[in-house]
Amino acid sequence: MQQTTERIQHLWERLATIGGFTYESRPGPRSLTGWQGEGRGRVQIDDSNADERHFIEQGEFQLQSGQIVEMQNRFIWKKTPTGIALSHGRRGEPVFLFELIPTADGLWKSSQDHVCINDLYSGELRESANGFELTWHITGPKKDEHLFYRYFPDNS
Repeated sequence: MQQTTERIQHLWERLATIGGFTYESRPGPRSLTGWQGEGRGRVQIDDSNADERHFIEQGEFQLQSGQIVEMQNRFIWKKTPTGIALSHGRRGEPVFLFELIPTADGLWKSSQDHVCINDLYSGELRESANGFELTWHITGPKKDEHLFYRYFPDNS
């Protein structure tokens, strides 16, 4: 348990250093969304609540067609006894996505898939020398989505 506690604290501290992100969305063969492209932006950290660390993300996403869409997200990270939970802030309310627990060195995986209506969410986080990569998978009747975030301290 001590190693888990130390790893949680280590990742928690790294979350506070993030300043930018890149994003890639790749739909799988069963996807009906067509949401494919790449984006990038800035992350503002709000940790006014000691138990949570909010990533306020703003940037641009370019669809494969070339259309550019403004991105705005709020992701909420929260320490748990066994890992760090990730939620999406929607209309002021957190919507739970998954809890990441430490597995191998520098690797975190969803403790279990999370069901949201008809969709299943899972994730994996891999720490790197310059931040971390967060991969999501969303499957459901209309979804087969693969999202790749790369977070880093500076967006330069």
